[in-house]
Amino acid sequence: MRQVKLINMKQVFNNIGKTTFTNFLFSLLLCTLIGTTASAHPGSGIVVDKTGNVYIIDTGKGVWKIDFQGKLTYLPSSRFHWMGIDEIGNFANTPKNFGEFFERVTPKGTKPVIIICPEFPFTIGKDGNIYYADTRHAQGKIVRRTPDGKETVIATNKVFPSINGIAAGMDGSIYITESSNPNANTIRKINMNGTISIIATYTGKNNNDTPLEATASYCRGLSADTMGNIYVAATGSRSILKITPKGVVTTVLNVSSPWTPTAVTAFKGELYIQEWHDVTAEKLEVREAWIPRVRKIGIDGKITTLATVSR
Repeated sequence: MRQVKLINMKQVFNNIGKTTFTNFLFSLLLCTLIGTTASAHPGSGIVVDKTGNVYIIDTGKGVWKIDFQGKLTYLPSSRFHWMGIDEIGNFANTPKNFGEFFERVTPKGTKPVIIICPEFPFTIGKDGNIYYADTRHAQGKIVRRTPDGKETVIATNKVFPSINGIAAGMDGSIYITESSNPNANTIRKINMNGTISIIATYTGKNNNDTPLEATASYCRGLSADTMGNIYVAATGSRSILKITPKGVVTTVLNVSSPWTPTAVTAFKGELYIQEWHDVTAEKLEVREAWIPRVRKIGIDGKITTLATVSR
C-alpha cells in the first residue's frame, strides 16, 4: 500500500524566493518522496559460497555474513529486499551501483560477488548473467543482464508482475514462484528460448496461523539442487516444499510460529533457510522490527540454528 500526502503548493511557492529554481525543484521532489510511504516486507535472499559461508539480506540493516562458527559479520549495504551471489566474479568490477536497480556489496575486484536489489527478485544464471523479474508493468518481463550492461528480454507474460521469487536451474533454465492466483501459487520453469511451463501448483491450508498480509498459498524464494529438485519457501503456510522433476510436492519442514520462511537455498545436499520473526500489525512498516534467523537442514535431517540477528 502506498499513501501519498498532498503538498501545500501555496506554501512552497511562497518560499521559492529563498532558493534557486534548481533547489526548488529538488525540494518539490523531496516533498513528494517524503509523502510517499512504501510498504515494508522482510527480505528474501540467502546464498552460500563455495567455502560454506552464508549470506542473508536483512531489510532492517543490510547484508550479514555467517561463517562456520555462526559468527555474524555485517557487510555495509543498503536495506534492500533481494540478494544474489556471483561465484565466478563476472560482476566483480562493476560500479558499486549499476544498472537501474543493483548494488554490489562486496569490494570491487573480489569474489564471490554479493549483489542486492530493492525492487525485483533476481538470480545469477549458470551462464554468469543476472536474470531479474521486471514486475512494473501489466505484461511483466524476465530480463537477462550481462556484466557489460547489455539487457535482453527472454520472456514476457501477464502473470510475471506477480513473481515473488526467482532461481537458476542447473540446466540453465529459470524457475519462478508467482501469485497471480492468490489461492494457488504456481511454480514455473522458463527456458532460454522463452518457453514457459508449469512445474507445480501449491494450495496452502487456511488456518489462524497465516502470517500477516499473506495468503495460505503464498510462496516466496526458491532454489534448485543438482538433481533437479526445487525447494520453495511457502511463506503463507510457514513451510519448506520440495518439488521433484516430475512435479511431486512434499513438505520437508514445518516452521513453528512466530517464525516464517521467505528464502531457501540448496548447497551440497543441505538446505539453508532464511526465516523472520512475526511482527504486530502496527509494526508492519517498521523495517527494524523484522528479525531474521538462519537454520540448516543437514544431510542427516538434523535442524540447526546457525544465527539469529538481534537489534
